[in-house]
Amino acid sequence: MTQVETTPHESEGRWKWPDWGRGPYDALSSVMLGPPFEGYLELDVEVDGEPWHLEVSYSKSGFAPRLSDGINAERLYEWDIRGRGRGERKASFNISPRFPNMRHWETGELVNLPWENQVGEVDGVDVEFHVSNIEPGHGLELLPEFFAAIFEHAGERVHPEYFRADPHSASRMWAYERYVRIRRQWAEKLASAGVLQKVVHFLSDLEGVKAELYLDNEEVINHQNRLILDPTSAAKLLPGHTYGRKFEIYQLADPDAVSKDHPSYHPKVEVLVNKSMNDGEAWAWADRHEVTEQIEETLLNALHWEDIPLGPDGNDVYVPDDHFDAVAREESVELYEDPTPRLEAKTDHLLMTTLRDMGETAREVTETVATDGGSTVDGLADELGKHPATIYRAIEDLGDILELDQGEISFRARKYQEELRALVESAEYAIESFADRIQHVMGLADHIADSSPFQRWLAENGAEIQYDENGDPRTVRIDTILSELKSSSFENVRTIAAEALEKWRKSGNDPALLRRAQLTWKAPGGGTEVGFVGAIADR
Repeated sequence: MTQVETTPHESEGRWKWPDWGRGPYDALSSVMLGPPFEGYLELDVEVDGEPWHLEVSYSKSGFAPRLSDGINAERLYEWDIRGRGRGERKASFNISPRFPNMRHWETGELVNLPWENQVGEVDGVDVEFHVSNIEPGHGLELLPEFFAAIFEHAGERVHPEYFRADPHSASRMWAYERYVRIRRQWAEKLASAGVLQKVVHFLSDLEGVKAELYLDNEEVINHQNRLILDPTSAAKLLPGHTYGRKFEIYQLADPDAVSKDHPSYHPKVEVLVNKSMNDGEAWAWADRHEVTEQIEETLLNALHWEDIPLGPDGNDVYVPDDHFDAVAREESVELYEDPTPRLEAKTDHLLMTTLRDMGETAREVTETVATDGGSTVDGLADELGKHPATIYRAIEDLGDILELDQGEISFRARKYQEELRALVESAEYAIESFADRIQHVMGLADHIADSSPFQRWLAENGAEIQYDENGDPRTVRIDTILSELKSSSFENVRTIAAEALEKWRKSGNDPALLRRAQLTWKAPGGGTEVGFVGAIADR
């Protein structure tokens, strides 16, 4: 199976070189200070056939010069080389001197920098880099080319090996992001299927993990939906992963302001690793390949878990832009089994068995806590007209799904409350029928693990299909409550219809046949709704 090649977005870090003392810094200062440049230069260069516009300027550092520097200034300068390539390709480098016993320019106190502990009591240069839409390694290749071009423009000679040696092992990265761009309809499927929410559900019952989910669909679906995972959470999801990261679906706030043919009409799916998600710790420059691997495995596995095709050929999923080519990668990343269904099966089974065995008071307690979001023992006793001891016994019977903490009653997992609240608020509420439905779905799922994608879809949704005399699909019936509103607590019927067509196609069938079939489902207000599968999916 082919997989799409991800592309870099942003990367930041710091390279260190003690190889030539302060030579590169002092050489640049001697060329740039004074006439003809007076500290500022713009020039156009070409590197490996690509045009770059360079801007060179200085900023004041926080370091005092040494007496041996022989300059009449309170503060040393730092040099900024900013390159702009095609599209949004950018490469910026800040070149700063390093030497033993550096002092603050104003207080004269020793500056607490890691240079001497990491590199030694030697002179050198420190280069902070920030590159966009460029592989980090290519950024390292651009630095000596930009540097040499400045001296060539000035008509001055410079040591040809500056910045062409590998940076010191103490060099670090602290931010790295990669992305793919996918068509809007696939991104909406990614959001509606809820990979971010499912991951949160998966982690909610695990101890020692930390995650943060942020959803912003105010202006448009997927404007900024992101999930931040600490290193432990990432390791629970993907074996061997060690870095915290952010998974994000990003769409312009007003994508309709651009043409439907423009790449930015469609959202990016990104994964970022930075030091703020890793206890403030940067990682070694030499470890960038390991970080790349973990970023790409996270990104592609998240798509894979929602059955989004990973191959860029013929699937109409990926949208090339100025920097993302939407081509197949040479080596595939490791794909892992989706961990979230295991949680769904576990919690559904627990919920089903508990509901079947509960008595009248336990049922009333469950309904009330599900709809109110939280209650106290005394409050429930008053509301239900029961003695507090009766409420305590009911909670004890419900210990698998409810917990009591200092008189406050809540569900052990958010999934339980969401499932029951939607059910209790429906027009055809019956806990027995709900338990029957879960059991039916789980029973089917046990027997079709190796069946076609469409058969699995039928089982997962508790659906039945009937065929006409020609063997073509005639009706698809779903006995669960579906909503036509995206903001409803019930599943969206358009999403369900689109998934049915996708799974039908993946099973080797003609989508046109299923599009003509009728879909029936239960409405939130009661009764049954009917429509053609294709027309519903196209809404």
